[in-house]
This record gives sequence, C-alpha cells and structure tokens, in this order.
Amino acid sequence: MPEERKQHDHAIWNILYGVFGVALVGQLVLLFLRPTGAVAWLVLLGWALFVLSGLFGWIPIFAFRRRGRVPKGKTYIYTTQLVTTGLYAIVRHPQFVAGDLLAVAVMCITQHWSVILAGGIGVAANHLTMIKADRDLVTKFGEPYREYMKRVPQWNLGVGIWRRLRRA
Repeated sequence: MPEERKQHDHAIWNILYGVFGVALVGQLVLLFLRPTGAVAWLVLLGWALFVLSGLFGWIPIFAFRRRGRVPKGKTYIYTTQLVTTGLYAIVRHPQFVAGDLLAVAVMCITQHWSVILAGGIGVAANHLTMIKADRDLVTKFGEPYREYMKRVPQWNLGVGIWRRLRRA
C-alpha cells in the first residue's frame, strides 16, 4: 500500500474514532447530568445493555490474547491469527457492538433527545468504522477473512446467534 494511502486511511480512522469518542463521552456526561427517563422498563433495559456492553468490550481482549497469537510486548490489537471463536463466532466486531450497546443503553436510561442525538451520531460513526475495519482485515488476513465474513454478521447479534445455533 502506498504511503499516501496509509496516511489517508490513518486520517479516516482518527476522524471516525474521534466522532464516535466525542459522541460517547457526551452521552456519558449527559447520563450523569440528566435524570433517568420516565419509562421504567426502558431504564432497566438500558442498565442491562450497559452491563452487556461491558462484556462485549472486555471479553475480546482476552480472546485475542489467548487465540490471536499476539507478539510479546504488543497490545491485543496486534493479532497475527484470525480469531473466529467465542464472541467472534456470533459477530465479527464485538467491541464495536459494545459501543453500540453502550450508546443505546444510555439512550434508554436517560430518554432525552440530546442523548439520543449524540448516540445516533456515535452509532453511525461506529458503523462506518466497522466497514473500514472489515476492509483492513481483508487486506490483513485475505481469503480466510472473506469466508469468515460470509458466515458471521458484522454486528447483528440476533442473526449471529441464529447462525451459530444452526451450525452447532
């Protein structure tokens, strides 16, 4: 890949992560500044999604460390082996799903238009980042990743669980 293209890709990553990060931080700040919403079952759903987002955010770190053949001294994102088991057998990007779950959780908890707006912007940036991540992973892992993309959805938990159950 030419150096110019690498710099362009790096800039895109930074912008998308920045938009997602600012939106998510804005949501979390508003979570503590706004009272909880009036619809009690949405508040409960929000806290359940909040916990679930934590699981989807942290479990992949251990999966990559254990199965991704991460070189000594490198962080978990430097995998050299494609990981397709555990959460990665359900969705291709569990940590991005964690971001979506967290955004929706805060929307449900606060039920405020400003949080919903920030969450929507964050989720949109997150999904653009997932598309870019898939492209980069095809470059890194080649045909095995293309085959993986055919079997496992990018982010849809319901479809991923259904497909996983059918394969079992």
